[in-house]
Amino acid sequence: MSIASFFKRAESSGSKRPREEDDAAPAAPKPHVRTLAAWNANSLIQRIQCNRPDLDRFLREHSPDVVFISEVRSPALGPAGCKKGDGQRRQQDKLSRASHSLASEADAIARFVREHGYRAYWSLAEYKYAGTGLLVKAACEQPHALRHSLDPDAAAATHQTEGRVILASFERFDLLGTYTPNNGGSEDAHARRRRWDEACAALLQRRGGAAAARPLVWLGDLNVAAEWGDVGPDPGWFRDKNGQGAAHADDRGQPGFTPNEQARFRSLLAAGGLVDAYRTLHPVANWATDVTWRGCAGKDGPPAAGRYYAKGMRIDYVLVDRRLAGSVVRAEVLGGGAERRGFLGSDHCPLLVELAAGEEAKEGDGSRAAEAGHARAASATGSAPHDARPLADGDGLGAGARWPVGSSSS
Repeated sequence: MSIASFFKRAESSGSKRPREEDDAAPAAPKPHVRTLAAWNANSLIQRIQCNRPDLDRFLREHSPDVVFISEVRSPALGPAGCKKGDGQRRQQDKLSRASHSLASEADAIARFVREHGYRAYWSLAEYKYAGTGLLVKAACEQPHALRHSLDPDAAAATHQTEGRVILASFERFDLLGTYTPNNGGSEDAHARRRRWDEACAALLQRRGGAAAARPLVWLGDLNVAAEWGDVGPDPGWFRDKNGQGAAHADDRGQPGFTPNEQARFRSLLAAGGLVDAYRTLHPVANWATDVTWRGCAGKDGPPAAGRYYAKGMRIDYVLVDRRLAGSVVRAEVLGGGAERRGFLGSDHCPLLVELAAGEEAKEGDGSRAAEAGHARAASATGSAPHDARPLADGDGLGAGARWPVGSSSS
């Protein structure tokens, strides 16, 4: 199945159902997904073990329909005795139980997800690195279909090697969750990031770009601060005092804040017809309230001994199709301060976005406002029982179709 097939809604099949289904009362439809949170956990199991009260409070108070988690850092299930780099196939949608401690961690994560009323969909690396998770409220609609790769020609069951991608189709929109690789400090790392951005561009192009049949929501730790005012307190420090060894001048600067990364990010927004949901409601940049990543205090001596203490970057996003821009009714960065209040033990805080109920906004209802907001910001700153399955090659995606294929991981 191609990426285009995944993202294209086919007409519902007119095939006749068995009589007992015809006669049965239809199940009440579950609520559509409206509230979305993006959060880099910096190890989900560590957050559960060390910061459980904070996590409980966040989910209880904000109750997002979907939580996309970057940097889960739990290994995928593999054969008995498997080791990092052994080439053995992993089940990247399942948590490892290869040892007593890993089984205990998997059980703790499953309990946490279940106790808060969610179902979990995973894409994991072979060891405790990277990895992503999509938590969806059990009371809400579940994904109609899933993929886990940016490669348009990959087999349906293929996962990105490090578990950095979850593609999910919901009723109102398609959701792309990614944990974007850091630009790093070497030429190899820069090249890797360029290839990633090129793969994202190819995906957006394959699904139809700005003219795609269905709206897209893209969220996660995208590892780029889009504008000059998206870091602080001193953007010049991020640009001029870090990463100066790059061969190309536009690759110099703090990873996530180089001119090349920012230019490619702008190109991705244009290619996908996407707008920054947070900036639609907060058009004037204020790094102190906007940043989603903050540096840690010094380990030896006073807190200020930490190189990045009291500094921050806005690198987590919810990007929405222009047709949904007018539906953004809430966008909040749920943490702040040098002491990282609301960060739930991570170095990132959650970003929460809420979409209005009902049909998606028509194009133009919010896109011009979003563009105006970006311009003002630049001026101001100086610059389930019926859970999803992977679609088999050649499958279409029927409107509202769901497949009974067992249960999600949790």
